[in-house]
Amino acid sequence: MIIKCDGCGWKWNLSKGGKNPYVCNKCGMDNFEKYNNKGIGVIPITMLISAVPSAITFIRNISQRPAGEARDIINGVKQQITSQDARTRLATVISGSQQNFKAADVDVNELLFWYRQNYPNDYKELKAEDKEYWNSYLNGYRQRFLMERPDLQNNFLNRSYFTKEQINYKPQTPGSPGTQTAGMNMWVTLGIVGAGILLITKMKK
Repeated sequence: MIIKCDGCGWKWNLSKGGKNPYVCNKCGMDNFEKYNNKGIGVIPITMLISAVPSAITFIRNISQRPAGEARDIINGVKQQITSQDARTRLATVISGSQQNFKAADVDVNELLFWYRQNYPNDYKELKAEDKEYWNSYLNGYRQRFLMERPDLQNNFLNRSYFTKEQINYKPQTPGSPGTQTAGMNMWVTLGIVGAGILLITKMKK
């Protein structure tokens, strides 16, 4: 089976792909979702990501230098995502990042890490699969990033991952055991305080 990378168009034989047969050795993109057809929710995040480039074509008016090109793309992405929902925002960030491999250090610091710092609560709205896809994207990015620029520090990349707690986050709904426990604890506390006040009042009499 021949695998064609969605990121750069590189082709290789699946049987010769090594431990990570779907990860492109040229650009680091993980193509697993494309060839295994695993959807996320109603629309697979991969389809959402692939649809984003058409919405950011205006960003293409850019300079020849990799860092300058990357920053133009990043600035366009930052303008777009302010009015997007969490899933579309994640897809837009990844789509923009896929265009910045020539300036990995700029992309990691000024887009990937920036996104996680400026939208810290998106994990509450994203599906677990979306967050796992993001972490998988960072893993593929790390392979290429370290291969081409071993001199760079990866603190920003390390801090861009969703944690296990964030991936497994489930919002509490009214009437859930956690909410009921919190309510019971409040009434117990109020009862103790009330009893203490009553006791003090009787002692003064």
